[in-house]
Order: sequence, then C-alpha cells, then structure tokens
Amino acid sequence: MTAPEKISEFLAKDTDRLAEIVEKHPFQIPVHVIADWWHCSEDSIRNALKQHGYLGIAQKQPGKVNAGFVIPTGHFVRWYCCKWGV
Repeated sequence: MTAPEKISEFLAKDTDRLAEIVEKHPFQIPVHVIADWWHCSEDSIRNALKQHGYLGIAQKQPGKVNAGFVIPTGHFVRWYCCKWGV
C-alpha cells in the first residue's frame, strides 16, 4: 500500500468513526467518548475544554467544587472538520 493510500484509508476510518459518534450523540458528545476515540484520558479532554474552549464549553459555578463540561456535537464536528461558516 502506498503512503497516499494509507492516509486515505486512515481518513476514511476516522470519518466513519465521527459519523458513528454523531449518530449516537446528535446533540452533545460525552467527554469519555472523545477520550476513547483519541486514546487519551478524560482529564486531558476536560483540561482542553477548560483551557482553550475549542472543543466545547467548561463552566464552574461560583462557590462550587465541580465544573460542568459540554461538547456540542455541531460545534465539535465543525471544529474537527474545519468547516466553520459552512
């Protein structure tokens, strides 16, 4: 298999996985789903949400210990596929 074929196969599998996630979670994607897909810890995803906000929303209410994390499916897909404004 050539390098371009390997890359095309990888991208096709990745796109299929994203489609499965969208089908199962049409409104919000749980943190653990992204962590499983990317083979990283849930804390890594939560930290990305807190620090950058690219993936979704992190919010901590004043006086509360725990924070809430939301990954809106539409936002995530647009970010991941670089489809802003489409």
